[in-house]
Amino acid sequence: MFAGADLNSRGLGRLLVIVRVAKKLGKSWVARHEKDGLDEWKIATFVRSQYMLGSFERTEPDIAMFRFRFRKGGGHLVQATLWARERKQDGIVELVIYKGHVEPVES
Repeated sequence: MFAGADLNSRGLGRLLVIVRVAKKLGKSWVARHEKDGLDEWKIATFVRSQYMLGSFERTEPDIAMFRFRFRKGGGHLVQATLWARERKQDGIVELVIYKGHVEPVES
């Protein structure tokens, strides 16, 4: 099945989703993990795609939590958890990622 058809059936296909990383988070948390392969572009792309697919958890009515796994530079598998504030207005959704946490995944 084409993903676009599923999005339109749920009413998400026409939404414009804008993802931003909060300035404070970008200067501290993202900067610390850039050597591990995380950067603002990768994080924003991941969050936008997962939001469009509906693959996230709600912790509060306007807070979305996203989880993803990636390999650090040394090959260690870790899981990142990101929290984003959601604001909807006139068919535009703005997600502002304001908190992030990375922890090792035990294998």
